[in-house]
Amino acid sequence: MDAMKYHDLRDFLTLLEQQGELKRITLPVDPHLEITEIADRTLRAGGPALLFENPKGYAMPVLCNLFGTPKRVAMGMGQEDGSAVRVGGVGVA
Repeated sequence: MDAMKYHDLRDFLTLLEQQGELKRITLPVDPHLEITEIADRTLRAGGPALLFENPKGYAMPVLCNLFGTPKRVAMGMGQEDGSAVRVGGVGVA
């Protein structure tokens, strides 16, 4: 396996999006409580990572839940599935 699976974060996000593991939110969203609530509900439901592209009052996008599941942790490490990210029998994510 290639030691440098991803060249940068954009490269990793592209793969996540192709795999259905990233959702882009283009609507303006309040970063003070609204983003947190949406991210929490999505994480608890086992949903995808979220990229809020237009947080109200800010020019920088907000990325949430990037490593919120063992599958995404494994993907980030260049592994096939979440079983590769277990440490002492306990899941890392």
